[in-house]
Amino acid sequence: MKRLLFGTATALTALVWSHACRADDLFGIALHQPIRVQECTTRQGDYIADDHSQCFKRPSGATGSSTLPANGQIIVNVPLEDRPTFMSGADVVVGLSNGMVASVSAKTHGATGDAQDLGELEHLFGKSHPQYLSSNQPNQSYQTIRADWQLPDDETVYFNSTEFGMFYGLVRIQTPSATQHQPSIWD
Repeated sequence: MKRLLFGTATALTALVWSHACRADDLFGIALHQPIRVQECTTRQGDYIADDHSQCFKRPSGATGSSTLPANGQIIVNVPLEDRPTFMSGADVVVGLSNGMVASVSAKTHGATGDAQDLGELEHLFGKSHPQYLSSNQPNQSYQTIRADWQLPDDETVYFNSTEFGMFYGLVRIQTPSATQHQPSIWD
């Protein structure tokens, strides 16, 4: 009996640990840690895209200062090799609190890829209890999938497959120190 309890406890610990580690290094960005990344290359005040390097952009555009803010948000270009399959686009929004990464948000594939995106997220974070909702917008009708995960250290994962309408969803991984998510805003 002790062996069974020990084996169950060990398996549960490994499962929780694996989900926590996946959240902490998704996109090559670790929660609860300072982010160490250079500002993206600029030319004439505009950022130059590079699919193979991690760098940050300011939401308001290039300002000439290469220092990261202690609080607020930055946009991080994720190298192609670090992009998970549920991610749509090249950038994630990183929320900072006291110089530490408090949240990471990425756009997903919207209603056309929501089942695949949910499957990938469940593979990373474990089984969820998704809600399937219908949206009856004028001239459009589509399904929305909403799911949440509670991770160790009070971290949470939020997924809405149509956060920005039919074509883009949102996944947001956050710590308790993150600013509250604003619906339909890439934060």
